Amino acid sequence: MNQITTRYITEGDACYEQYVITDSAAKTELVITPERGGMITGFSLEGDEYIWIRRPNLSECNRPRFAVPILFPSCSNPDNGVHIFDGKAYPMETHGLADLCPWQVDSVGPDGVTLMLQSSPLTKFLYPFDFTLMVTYNLDGNTASIDLTVINDGEQPMPFSFGYHPYFVASALENVDFDIRCATCSEDAKGEQPAAPEKITLTRKPGADNSIRLLTGVEFPMSFTDKGNGHKVTVDADESFTNGVLWQQDAENFVCMEPWNGWANSVNEEGKHEVLEPDEAMTSTWTITIEKV
Repeated sequence: MNQITTRYITEGDACYEQYVITDSAAKTELVITPERGGMITGFSLEGDEYIWIRRPNLSECNRPRFAVPILFPSCSNPDNGVHIFDGKAYPMETHGLADLCPWQVDSVGPDGVTLMLQSSPLTKFLYPFDFTLMVTYNLDGNTASIDLTVINDGEQPMPFSFGYHPYFVASALENVDFDIRCATCSEDAKGEQPAAPEKITLTRKPGADNSIRLLTGVEFPMSFTDKGNGHKVTVDADESFTNGVLWQQDAENFVCMEPWNGWANSVNEEGKHEVLEPDEAMTSTWTITIEKV
């Protein structure tokens, strides 16, 4: 049976409460930090950490570029940095707003740790809808499960998309080998998307400071192995997720393997996003499995 404990960590001038789910038989530990975007901020196997943390970003108020950010109500950047609702432009941060907000603890028990984020006057300045988000984290052996429920609390249809941006520890990009099946693979979401090669790779162009692959029609699960540190990571997801992103930034020891429901400008594009009617809800599920190879 899992054990759930709490602890406090101090980073810079910030102090955070963390919830730690431990599976002693599997020797795994899952760490959640509600105040820091409601994120997973650690997932270890036999004491070996698989989630990458950027310091001092952990203790800063700006966007988290580490751990496992939740992307809502959009993924990446909408065109011109705005969403258009009823003819009015609303500014939107990269990847939405959920990862910038502190989440509240809703419940802790055998089903895991459930956090909640509700709309506020501040969120409605960016996204003019009444909503509730519920995310539940749990641990089963070496697999972490993440369930997100989106609820429309308002009186009008609510458009959105969602995803996650997990940063996984990597020894070096050249040591990482991907096992991914998808329909298309490109470096630019605009225009016609080229068919994916048989083997998906993530390499850097000369002079570029980052590497990216945008994947559509992903046949989950997708995984990678790192011959440098002996890690294997598998991301599986339900039918809510159809897209994926691979990303890595120069001189950083991580690789991102991300399940997405939407695309950069999908909330602005008819038929390319989710829509919930008043009082309607939608739940999605994905998992992270960590292994040593």
